[in-house]
Formats: sequence, C-alpha cells, structure tokens
Amino acid sequence: MGWKTVFISSKSKLSYKANHMIIQTATDIKEMPFSQIGCVVVSTTQTVITSYLIAKLMEQDIKVIFCDNDHDPCSELTPYYSNIKRNQNIEKQISWTISKKEQLWTEIVTNKIENQIQIMKAFHLDTTEVIAELDQIEDNDHSNREAIIAMKYFPAIFGTNFTRGTHDEITNVMLNYGYTILLSTINQEVVSQGYLTQLGIHHHSLQNDFNLSSDLMEPFRQFFDLEVLKLRDEEFNLDTKLRLIDVLNHEIKYDGKSYLIRNAITKHIQYCFKFMDSKKDSFIKVGIPDEV
Repeated sequence: MGWKTVFISSKSKLSYKANHMIIQTATDIKEMPFSQIGCVVVSTTQTVITSYLIAKLMEQDIKVIFCDNDHDPCSELTPYYSNIKRNQNIEKQISWTISKKEQLWTEIVTNKIENQIQIMKAFHLDTTEVIAELDQIEDNDHSNREAIIAMKYFPAIFGTNFTRGTHDEITNVMLNYGYTILLSTINQEVVSQGYLTQLGIHHHSLQNDFNLSSDLMEPFRQFFDLEVLKLRDEEFNLDTKLRLIDVLNHEIKYDGKSYLIRNAITKHIQYCFKFMDSKKDSFIKVGIPDEV
C-alpha cells in the first residue's frame, strides 16, 4: 500500500489499467500506479468510477472515500478479505476481557489528555485546571474526565465562545473534516489487520459501525486540532481540505523513532492489538512534538 492520497475534485472518470488508476478529465488523462496510492478521496459527485477499479483497489487495501454534494466525506469502502487471519482475529477480539478493554481505554484517554495539555502549553495557556482534572482520572475513566476536560480544552485553544456543538461554525467544519479523514485511515488499518471496526473497547453505539476506530483514533485527533488552529481564519476550500488531508504526512516520534503520522497509526494499532491479546504489557504513547 502506498503513501499518497489522491484527491479527485473535478468531473472525471476513474478506471483501471495494468495496476494503475486512470484519471480521465475533459482535458487530460493521468495514470497513477497502485504502489503509490494509500487513499482515494472522491470529492465530487460528478466523478464516475468503474466497478473493476473498485475491486482492484480493494484487493490492494487502498481506501476509497466518497463525498456528498457539499464535498464532505459521507462514506467509504473497505474490503471484506484483507487479512488471512481475519476469522482468528475476530474470535480473539470477541474474547477480549473487560479488564483489558478498561486498561487500554484508560491509557488512550490519558494519552489524549496529555496531548491536549501539550498543545495548551505550546500556546502558553493556563493548564492548571486541566492538569487537576487529569489527576482525578479513574480506571476506564468512569468519572468521564475526557468530556470534562474537552469543555475546558476547546474554548481555551479556539476562544471562550467556541463550542463543539455548533456544527456549521467554520472551525467545527474543519475539525469534523479532519477527524473524518483520520477515522477513515484508522478504519483502513483495523480492517487490514483483520479486526472488526464495529466492536469497540469503550464506544459501543449500535448506530456506529466504527466503534473500535473511534476508540483508537483519540490520541491522533490533536494533530488535526493543531492544523485547524493554523487554518481557522481561512476559507474552507480545496486548499484547506488538502492541508487537512496532508496532516497524515506530518512527521512525529513514536516509540523512539520518526514516522509519518499515517505510518505511526499503523504501529499504534498493531501495538494496541498486541496489548489486547496480552502480547504486550505496556502502552506506547503518541506524543505531540515540543515545537508545534
């Protein structure tokens, strides 16, 4: 699987030829080798894509995201048979113990909150209340410190009048777009490693097909928060979307090594699964760089 995100924003036809994706517009024809493609974002409803290309993309575990009339992500494609150990892994996933789930969720939430604190410190914001809340976190976050801290964190970095509930506000639109791209990337990794996105360790909504991905993505959300902080005064246009997608290509440290975020996500999910299968005893944290 490649590293490039192919963003289709104009009327075009997508087809297959010799392990390449063919992008045909009114004025041009381009060929993109599968070996370079990690994800295809179809951002316009004026695009035609052949079923043969879809089948070939799924064979290569290449994510495809479709957008609606407003150019916002609305659905994605994931393959059925992307891992030969899928049935075995699903059986293990079903048998994960409650104590293991609670232990991992505590680590994930703590990691997320620590990243939020790091961002606040980078912008010289008062972290006293947030740190005090973190100090009170319980196993499985039974007291829901995550939500309490979110109500302090978002107004602190985006302004006192900001609330995550205002879906048509430009900052929220950007955050939602970035988080959707992140969620799709997590889905791709979960499925490619032979697990079900529906069965979470903490999220368990009957209306959410991505409960597990919603759990595992939490320590990576803050990288999109940082990018939105840079973009929030700009228009939400094609360039803005491309910059949000490109967050996945930012470099970070994970387990003492440098990775692109998209590759760190792979390592993070692999490690979480090993932790749940009792092959690892500790949790490796996803860290925000000191200089943001």
